[in-house]
Amino acid sequence: MRRLTATFLLCAVMPAFAATPLTVLYDRGDTLPLAPLLEASGFTQEGEADEPPPNLPPTDQIIQQHLQVRSPSLSPGVQPRIAVGKSGAHLPRPIFLVGADARSLGWIAQHRIRLSALGAVGLVVAAEGLDDILQVRRAAGDLPLAAGSGEMLAEQFGLRHYPVLIGPEWIEQ
Repeated sequence: MRRLTATFLLCAVMPAFAATPLTVLYDRGDTLPLAPLLEASGFTQEGEADEPPPNLPPTDQIIQQHLQVRSPSLSPGVQPRIAVGKSGAHLPRPIFLVGADARSLGWIAQHRIRLSALGAVGLVVAAEGLDDILQVRRAAGDLPLAAGSGEMLAEQFGLRHYPVLIGPEWIEQ
């Protein structure tokens, strides 16, 4: 009977010791709750599950709202060539920042072959919606391209204008 009790206790207690705690791989410390973003989009969780969903804005309107890209500290213009310093050594690939303005579109057309040869990745830092992003996508051809704010890059590298190419040694137009 003792052996049966010991076996039972061992089986009951062992899973608690075998379970490993969760491991945080990376935490920047500036995580934001998701609820305000969902509420801003019209998605709220109020009431019972049996109630019909709230009236949501049309999908096109939601897409346009979320595809607006703004970088308040950056504007189209002439950016002087500056040395990157140690900050550029951490870039795995060159990055170019562009907007949907005429200057950026012309810059992409002029430098597309060089950007491709460098393996540069593009970031659209200013666009009013999906149409603007698609226009930049057409101009970029097969260059990898993403859309997002350039505020952190502007602060880190002291940028005020785009289009620019941030390489391992220089920031240049």
